[in-house]
Amino acid sequence: MTTVATVWRKNPIIAAVRQVPLYVVASLIAVLAAFPFAFMVLASFKGQGEFLANPFWLPQDVTLANFGGLLTPQFGTYFLNSIIAAAVTVTATVVLGTLAAYPLARMKLKLNGVVLIIFLAGMMVPIHVTLLPIYVLTQDLGIFDSLPALFGPLTAFSLPITIYVMVNFFRQIPEAIISAARIDGAGPWTVFRQILLPLSGPAISTVAIINFISVWNEFIFPLILLNTTANYTLPLGLSDFSAQFRIDVPGTMAALVLASIPTILFFLVAQEKVVSGLAAGALHGE
Repeated sequence: MTTVATVWRKNPIIAAVRQVPLYVVASLIAVLAAFPFAFMVLASFKGQGEFLANPFWLPQDVTLANFGGLLTPQFGTYFLNSIIAAAVTVTATVVLGTLAAYPLARMKLKLNGVVLIIFLAGMMVPIHVTLLPIYVLTQDLGIFDSLPALFGPLTAFSLPITIYVMVNFFRQIPEAIISAARIDGAGPWTVFRQILLPLSGPAISTVAIINFISVWNEFIFPLILLNTTANYTLPLGLSDFSAQFRIDVPGTMAALVLASIPTILFFLVAQEKVVSGLAAGALHGE
């Protein structure tokens, strides 16, 4: 017997009205999250006088002069250094983290738990504690004030979260798939390369996004390990740019807009791969 309450719940109009508060709250959160980026973009198209007169309003006289002032070899060098540091670090982190996560997740070894705890303990080590030892180590290795000085520390601090994500993902893969491969004669390396890696696209994309954003925005290690302007990464270069042109807010905002483009593009591309990978996994599971 259909009751009034059941009809009330199943009515599409009533159901839509009940969702209005959720949409309102979600819209407010979205506006708050997008406001800093919108402010940065709008300010980058204003002149200095217009920005000081109306900092929070739409630009009346759109200008590209702020972006034109950034078309210098120095800014291009900052950009290229950040791309190199991010590409090397993310690649090394994904490769090493995936290789380390495989035995920790799928092989029954006595020290697996201890080793995993040691890796995860790396997430609890403050970066500032390691600055002096890393500085001395790079001096001893003769790589101080060069991009290779960043590769080791950035990779090391990116590995714990990478291993944590990959271990949990590998553990969720059904044992029946791996057992079937072993019955067909596949060894550990074949299982890893032909089964686990193709299935782990969503997890790899996730850790790649996390690590890329972290490395791209890293400031403290370049500040300590780099001394020459030609070796500066983008965050360090933007800091120098802001210190040199601290009154030119629109110029600084234009530099920040350009600096954020690779992060946004990488996120959009990797996010699409995550969604497609999850959809493929759902179809295979049918």
